[in-house]
Amino acid sequence: MKLDFKTYLARIILIIVCFCIVCLCYMRMNQSYDELARYPYVNDENRDIILQNLDNDDINYMINQQIEPDQFMDFIELDGFEMHNTLLYSAAKKTQNEDNQVIVNFVNRYRSHFSLKTLPNLLTYYSYHDLITFYETEWVLNENLSLESDLSNPFVILSDSKTIYKFKPEVVSYKNIQIKQEVVDDLQAMCDDYKKVIGQELSLYKGYVDYETLVNFYTAFKEQYPDQVDSFISCAGQNELQLGYSIVIEGMSEWLEAYLNNENEDISVEFANKETLEWLQDNAYRYGFVIRYPQEKESQTGKEYNPYLLRYVGRKNAKKMYKSNLCMEEMEFSNSL
Repeated sequence: MKLDFKTYLARIILIIVCFCIVCLCYMRMNQSYDELARYPYVNDENRDIILQNLDNDDINYMINQQIEPDQFMDFIELDGFEMHNTLLYSAAKKTQNEDNQVIVNFVNRYRSHFSLKTLPNLLTYYSYHDLITFYETEWVLNENLSLESDLSNPFVILSDSKTIYKFKPEVVSYKNIQIKQEVVDDLQAMCDDYKKVIGQELSLYKGYVDYETLVNFYTAFKEQYPDQVDSFISCAGQNELQLGYSIVIEGMSEWLEAYLNNENEDISVEFANKETLEWLQDNAYRYGFVIRYPQEKESQTGKEYNPYLLRYVGRKNAKKMYKSNLCMEEMEFSNSL
């Protein structure tokens, strides 16, 4: 059936009217749509701030992750704020308080170096300043080098790829050295028994040594023995004397120089205080100490034999290592000393 002109025109007008009504309804619905309707933490105090500072993607991420206002409101109006990093901002601030803008800048810049799991550990043991310095200097020179993030572990093993940078543990004074508190009782017992048997004091040369001192110590040996030093001494940050669980017996520096100058594998017998070293070799484990770099374990430890450097691992672990002839790299440690 052929439509007349008036009917045709009326249908066109009807279609236009319907289209306009649909558009008007959409606009009204859009105006009344609440972007935060699915967010249970919105209130009169934070609604405007959220809407002014977050786009749709940010809002959807916030809602999907159920991120609460107290995790981002301190940062939302700062330069560089990123909603996808807000859990890191919050974790950083809770672990080590700092100016909020500093935290935002730090997380945004070094985000690739840590995760939500590792960041609190890092900030438990390192300052923001030290972390920034490490990422800008040490890591730039060696991208395979990473920070040890769990320094609650007394059995940390440092290496060419693992560092504690400028970390400073809590130590106490014992005689002329500094050492971790948990080492003191067994060290005292070892010194007392040594004196009873040998008839003289056990001469302690070093305990905990700070980063700056180790830089100078390592540099001095490096200048004198550039091709050999790394077989005996670790550089600062990778030297376990920084952990506070190691002790050095008097005579190590002289022994090292004699060994390096003579290149004689038997120098330890010729030069060392043989009576002291033999007693420690046979008895140190009874007090929780092991020779950190023992003979015939060079391939495992990466270091030449050094009878003067002892590491505290606790009596149970030390006994097992002594009886089974294990070095730390071969040992499966329990969770505590």
